[in-house]
Amino acid sequence: MNAVALTLALALAQLSGGSPTPAPPADAAKLRTMAQEILGRLETMRGQKLSKPLKTGVKGKPEVTKFIQERLREEYGPEKVAAEGRMLKLFGLLPPDLDYGAFITSLLTEQVAGFYDHVRKELHIADWLAPMLQEPVMAHEIFHAIQDQEWGGGALIDSKKYSHDAVLAHAALMEGDATVVMFNYQQSLAGNETDITESPFFVNMIATSIPMQMATPQFPVMSVAPDYLKQSLVFPYQQGLLFIAALRQAGMSWADVRKVYADPPQSTEQVLHPERYHPKRDVPSEVTFPVLVPGFKRAWDGTAGEFHYRQLLLSQLSAADAAAGADGWDGDFTALETDGARAFVAAALTWDAEAEAEAFVKAAEQVHAKRKGPKPTQRLTRTGSEVFLVLSDDAALAKQAHEALVRGAKVTRR
Repeated sequence: MNAVALTLALALAQLSGGSPTPAPPADAAKLRTMAQEILGRLETMRGQKLSKPLKTGVKGKPEVTKFIQERLREEYGPEKVAAEGRMLKLFGLLPPDLDYGAFITSLLTEQVAGFYDHVRKELHIADWLAPMLQEPVMAHEIFHAIQDQEWGGGALIDSKKYSHDAVLAHAALMEGDATVVMFNYQQSLAGNETDITESPFFVNMIATSIPMQMATPQFPVMSVAPDYLKQSLVFPYQQGLLFIAALRQAGMSWADVRKVYADPPQSTEQVLHPERYHPKRDVPSEVTFPVLVPGFKRAWDGTAGEFHYRQLLLSQLSAADAAAGADGWDGDFTALETDGARAFVAAALTWDAEAEAEAFVKAAEQVHAKRKGPKPTQRLTRTGSEVFLVLSDDAALAKQAHEALVRGAKVTRR
């Protein structure tokens, strides 16, 4: 679920020096004035004027909750949300009894601290934040307005145009860049004009702290969230920050980074391994397959990406083993097909080399063997550098779908 682009965790503001102490609703006029002042400073910092007036609206928590619910309906619809939850449960990434739609809404509502709406081109200011939190949160979100209106960033997170993996990669570009802006803005207020991307130590310290800060007792829903959902929310901020810093440390100027919005990372692989974006591009292969079982419908499909399959391995393996098992990902097509109560998830994946494909197969077999409780039938085979995976609670259906997958999958290498 790529609704992460709606959110900004309060933890980021706390890391930049804010206070988590709640505050009574602030004066709306003062907040709007503050937003205009921050916009002026950001325009100078990044050399980019906002060509249209910044629309602002001050919102309370009930309004924010309603907005998130409406956006999930508009962007995904309840059927797609339910299908995504069903797919993740077959992968073993969510508890079988989790109400995915209700939980993701609660999780996003808890984490939001103000946001820029790229559809309505409006900054929504949270009226409940403590004064020390308002400035860094606004700096982050106002920069999203610049990204969207001047560089076309809002279009990059359109899930109807881009695959799941590409949207998450684009969100990492936007959130990582906005996080750098937020910290640099905070430093400038104290008279320190140092760019944080010039200090790998400081960048790594911030990146390491983000997951811990986003799951503190202040965020009880995040604290109990399945790890896959936690990491999906953390990824755009943490890996996005590391991605932007890596581009800067590889010699890109801020003018060069601006051009990245016209040629963004195409995959989470490129974000996880910035050297595969710059200076040499590792373009993902295209993988497709038709509907596999007659009478079934395609409820969810797209490129899941290296992030997804790394998280699948991480559900049962160490971080090092999961990263090694997912390394070399070169493309996938993943789909959930359903016929009422019957369902299966199928994935055709391709790897840079046969040895890397074999490493993934061995790791995925270990993960499945370690899954506790009732688990679906897994069909997993490899042909050269291509891997074919099917999971279903119906063993005969898993066999049928897997045979059709091996016959029907097509890989176009790039």
